[in-house]
Amino acid sequence: MKLNMLKPRLMILNNTAVKPYHVSNRRITGYQLQKRRLNIWKDNPHCAVWSLVDYPSGFELDHIIPLFKRGADTIENCQILCICEDGCHQ
Repeated sequence: MKLNMLKPRLMILNNTAVKPYHVSNRRITGYQLQKRRLNIWKDNPHCAVWSLVDYPSGFELDHIIPLFKRGADTIENCQILCICEDGCHQ
């Protein structure tokens, strides 16, 4: 007894139109990173969570949408967070 093969009900998608997503291993460093930090701090020196301006332990740039969730590594996607003991970015 020979079994008949069923035909697929779904259409096959042309997957060449969509580029695979990968997180870039290359991040900005050095002068470019310091320039970005200064520009973001000049625009709005407040911590995004606590609205503090005094940073005894310094501050860090944080991506609003993380890079691993397809967030862009741009100025628009960065915010300032404090890194003090009870700070936002630990």
